[in-house]
Amino acid sequence: MVGAALVSCRLDDNLDPNKVLTDQVKPNLRLSGASTTAYAVQAGNMNALGNAWTNTWSGNFAQFGNPFTTESNLEITTTYRQAIFMDMYRAVTRFQRIIDFGNDYANYVAISKIQKAYYMQYIVDLYGSVPYTEAFQELEVPTPKYDSDVNVYKGLVSELLDARKLIDQYGTNPTQTVESAADPIFKGNMAKWKSFANTVLLKFAVRLANTSNADGIALRNQIISELAGATYITADVAINPGYSNASPDSQNPLYFNFGKYTNTGATNTNGYYLMTASDHAVKVLTGDASKITSGISDARVSFLFTSGKMYNNTSAGGAAGYYGYPQGMSNDDYKVHMGYTVNALKPSLANFSFLAGPSFYSANAATATGQSKDGYLMMLSESEFLQSEAALRGYNGFSAAQAHFEAGVNASYTFDGKASDGAAYITSIAAKSKVGWAGSNDDKIAAIQYQRWVALINYNGAESYINYLRTGYPETPLATTTVRTNKPWRLLYPASEYSNNSANVPVVSQADIFVKNNFTPFIYK
Repeated sequence: MVGAALVSCRLDDNLDPNKVLTDQVKPNLRLSGASTTAYAVQAGNMNALGNAWTNTWSGNFAQFGNPFTTESNLEITTTYRQAIFMDMYRAVTRFQRIIDFGNDYANYVAISKIQKAYYMQYIVDLYGSVPYTEAFQELEVPTPKYDSDVNVYKGLVSELLDARKLIDQYGTNPTQTVESAADPIFKGNMAKWKSFANTVLLKFAVRLANTSNADGIALRNQIISELAGATYITADVAINPGYSNASPDSQNPLYFNFGKYTNTGATNTNGYYLMTASDHAVKVLTGDASKITSGISDARVSFLFTSGKMYNNTSAGGAAGYYGYPQGMSNDDYKVHMGYTVNALKPSLANFSFLAGPSFYSANAATATGQSKDGYLMMLSESEFLQSEAALRGYNGFSAAQAHFEAGVNASYTFDGKASDGAAYITSIAAKSKVGWAGSNDDKIAAIQYQRWVALINYNGAESYINYLRTGYPETPLATTTVRTNKPWRLLYPASEYSNNSANVPVVSQADIFVKNNFTPFIYK
């Protein structure tokens, strides 16, 4: 039930609900908690889902008996990752409480509208029709109706446009200044918030590129018109309210969920070691002959994944390199896959690649820094790839599709600490259709999605999965254990909705999510 279940979210995390009345908690004390709570959903459950379903991560059978089973076999139920729906609504309700203050806090309202639209778009893209016009009202409307996905898109775009108007009117007004400490993203810089709003609007327009829905097409055209002369983000959109290793709750949520150590220094076995790199991801990045990148080694692989020693049925292991599990394979499957018998030596952790980079990995707990590093709502590379796709699709006012594509690749290389390697890589992929800027327009759309996927590996899997669903790219093999012929087009509504809001929640079956029908989010059809 997206209503009464959200009562506990009226207050900022830093406040004692037994001592403070809700109408006394002003936006400057609410914004940081709202921003960090929403980002935690993106960085955790949504990120894991997308990295699994784009065949980037695989279950670690060397450590666990049955890891990432549902992610591989796709036997989705109403309890599968239902926290994505419920936790995101709880988080977005916090933005709505700020919006409810009105223009007395205009810049706080603008920031909240932008983040509300940014996060709610993910919910629409993952679920289709969802509560919107009657949502976020808790006690007043405990069982909100479900609005059509296209109407929610319209509402969210309207909120983004309202936010831009508020910034134009109040952004430089000294009486409306947003406290730096209250804003863990742009520190109250409203010009940067407007550029981010424009970039989110562009993402809405690009999401609508292939829809046949008349209202969706009209909305896309409206957005493109509204973006005439717009500026977009020029740096990664980072968030950091003061992440630290003081407690699990204070850690960067990327590191809390998937980093190597807990805040006490223990190994994060059920997070970091739950999955390995997938065999598909490693082979694509290392230019394996079986992949579309054949012969092209991508320097970003060393930032994204640790190295291991090839499984060769010995405890010492074989050649050092990057090795992943094929999604769905058990240990015995893997032994045979590598040319040995099922009674051969069990593969070990040393044989496989795990998440690398300072946000996830360190040699020991004493040198770990990932718990205090920035999180990222959106990377600069995403903005460049959005502008590239908009130009390639002929959106009015957009141009230089190839230049934006190459800027996106370079931004990804810079983020991964490989800035000096970007130019050579772009040259090496120049003739590789679906990887570099070569071939037909469809090949170039594929290349944009491929490079976006690489740029977002480990950091924002949900974004990559949604783009895969709307374009069919990049190549995303099914796990060996699934009986499905394709990935799901959406998630099932959570069991809690069927228990508490049964009069309104659409009845969607497991079979429904694997075919295009009236329950499929409209952007995919």
